[in-house]
Amino acid sequence: MKKILSATILLFVFLACDSNDSEDLKEDKILLNTNVIDAEYSKQTDQLVYISSNPAQVNIFNSNTESLQKISLAYAPKCISISQNGNTAVVGHDGHITYVNLKNPSIIQTYNISCSALDIVLGNNKWAYVFPEKDSWTYVKSVNMNLEYNYEMPISIYNQLHAGTKGRLHPSGKYIYMQSPLSSAKIQRLTIKNGNIDDRYESNFVEENYTIPGIWFSEDGNRLFTGAGSVLKTSELNDLDAIYNGKITSENNYKIDWLDHSASKGKLYVIFSSEDLWNAVKSNNLYVLNDSDLSYVNKFDLEKYFNQTTRNSQETYDAVPYFVFSNSTGNNLFVITKALNSNLANEWAIQKININK
Repeated sequence: MKKILSATILLFVFLACDSNDSEDLKEDKILLNTNVIDAEYSKQTDQLVYISSNPAQVNIFNSNTESLQKISLAYAPKCISISQNGNTAVVGHDGHITYVNLKNPSIIQTYNISCSALDIVLGNNKWAYVFPEKDSWTYVKSVNMNLEYNYEMPISIYNQLHAGTKGRLHPSGKYIYMQSPLSSAKIQRLTIKNGNIDDRYESNFVEENYTIPGIWFSEDGNRLFTGAGSVLKTSELNDLDAIYNGKITSENNYKIDWLDHSASKGKLYVIFSSEDLWNAVKSNNLYVLNDSDLSYVNKFDLEKYFNQTTRNSQETYDAVPYFVFSNSTGNNLFVITKALNSNLANEWAIQKININK
């Protein structure tokens, strides 16, 4: 059975076959009618929210009912960040950000900003923090969405970063941790408790060699994971923050492309990619590690894509994982995949993996 997501509901399309076609391959993945630019998951609402540029919209997938809702956007989206309660999100564009309601899908307001957004973080204080895509040295743009006018705040003299820097909100909601794409990339903690950024603290931890920025947290926020596989302990005390706590290793010394933590299962779910910075190749498997000692547990094969070329012939394409999220109970994983080197009409999909242990 092939499942295709439409704008608001799942449409089920049954591949016609008779008894002579019993060996035909069937697809169980949920095929998407859009591409996928960026995605986040709320364990408060069990919703997977992803943005697409074709068409330009926010897509809200309810992982319990496997239904989909959409919010049409006026501008092509580049990045998205969900609020910690899962009720709102902010989308970054070139020259704009869009604040949206996920509970009652709609646009709340659009704001003009002075950059093209590479990454964006939504704080609990209705502030948005935009990481610019361009310029060698630039600044985080702080947008106070509580204001109707003059909502982009003046730049702090300390608040300088290299273009390509990405950040992520700490589970406490008090801080953003960020990392730049430099050969010696420090982890930097931005304090946002009062809205505007206080960024005068930099950790003593340095990621050597050129790195592609990537930061993820354990659910409790006590550990931070980098794209190079470093594991750090976090703390509100500067002297105890970003202390080295281990390393995630992989075959061929691959980098971490995406990571998700399930506290209820005690597992890390990891997507790896090659070290080739200009033509990185993602692994075709989803890897499972113990969260306590970072040891390898197993890996999941992903369902291939199929294309019925003739009555008795099918082409197959590998599924490349881009994002993985565990739900609130830890019993299911949702993996966003893309068909490798295909011209399929529906090359993006959501694959659901049941976790029994």
